[in-house]
Amino acid sequence: MEPLKRKQISLRGFFLLTVFSVFGGVVLLSGLTIWGCMAFRHWLLPDPEAVYLTMEETLPDGGTSTSSYLLEYGETTKQSQIIEEFYGGETDQHSGTEAYGGNIVRRIRAADIAYSVQKLERGYDTLTPKRKLAWRLSGAAQVLVPGILSVGGILFCGFYFYRKKLSLPLKLLSNATTQIAEQNLDFTLEYSKGDEMGELCRSFEVMRRELAENNRAMWEMLEQRRMLQASIAHDLRNPIAIVEGYTEYLQMNLPTGKLSPDKAERVVRNLNTAAKRLERYTESVRQLNQLEDMELVRQEISSGELLRGICDDLKVMADKAGITLRVNDSLPEQTLRADTGIISRILENVFENAARFARNSVSVDFTLGEERMEILVRDDGEGFPEEMFEKEWKKRFPGTREEGHLGLGLAISRTLSKKHGGSLQLTNWESHGAEVKIILKV
Repeated sequence: MEPLKRKQISLRGFFLLTVFSVFGGVVLLSGLTIWGCMAFRHWLLPDPEAVYLTMEETLPDGGTSTSSYLLEYGETTKQSQIIEEFYGGETDQHSGTEAYGGNIVRRIRAADIAYSVQKLERGYDTLTPKRKLAWRLSGAAQVLVPGILSVGGILFCGFYFYRKKLSLPLKLLSNATTQIAEQNLDFTLEYSKGDEMGELCRSFEVMRRELAENNRAMWEMLEQRRMLQASIAHDLRNPIAIVEGYTEYLQMNLPTGKLSPDKAERVVRNLNTAAKRLERYTESVRQLNQLEDMELVRQEISSGELLRGICDDLKVMADKAGITLRVNDSLPEQTLRADTGIISRILENVFENAARFARNSVSVDFTLGEERMEILVRDDGEGFPEEMFEKEWKKRFPGTREEGHLGLGLAISRTLSKKHGGSLQLTNWESHGAEVKIILKV
């Protein structure tokens, strides 16, 4: 059983989760702050059950002494004088006690000591200055602290979301953009998260690979064009030299009348042959230029049907060239996606080149791999010249193996092979014959 993969949360989900988490924290802290301030203010107010007992004593010398005691309402006090308990709202004429509802003020005259009992009022005005300041500060805290927590929560949400989800991918994208602006595509953008930023980074990496592939293809096309120009310049030397030689010969001999009719006819015939060779060069160059605009049209076709069509054409070419054709076409029957026109043209050019230099026979072997087909064409001729495989010749298309041979046929086949997602490789096999390996994506 495959392990379960943890589902990556999206940017929207992560942002909402962060907001709700911070919002819950802000609400909790704000509630605790308000509750604490209210409890503090409740503590600042006097006890509703507290009373002050004031005792004023007249001294023998006529002076007075006053003392106060904070007691809870209903508490039994141990004073030397007895304070008469009073109930109801009547006034005792002897003691001078008065009752005003729930607030009790007693004035008891006993000997030379006067007693008064006063129940405290529960309100802001009864607080001391320090307690009044604390009261005001706690009230301000009930408003300011939740506000500060809200603003801090918003800032924390933004910072945390940016730090966790945006900082790294934005930095990677910025660096990648700088690299592309500096025309450097030799790097890799990796960001493994499964959110939208991860998808954006992966799309950016796909774009980078496509740009790198397009640049590589463009570079190869320019390099191929350069090599074609070098190959054409190399192959044009012989016919041009022939034309120049015969024209100089005619200029020297025609005025003197030394040119016989037979000699003149032979010169004209050789000039005509050189002109046709130049015409073939021009046609090959035109075909090469058309290859750049050729579109690849893949169609589904069975391997058997493809090989039957190709082999029929190759047999006709082999009969015309007077050589023996050996074909290994024992391929498994399967459906291919290929451009049959391009494949036929590649094989015709390669086979024509092999048939021209083969002594007796040409062999063609077909093999199928994973999404690709390999075609091996061998002849029993002298093979490609060794200098073609030297370092300075590896970047050039093959030239001539005998006078009059045009190497652009293989150049066309190589270009078409690359267009079909493959390649064309040239080697010499053990029996000193030429070997052309064609690899095509099917």
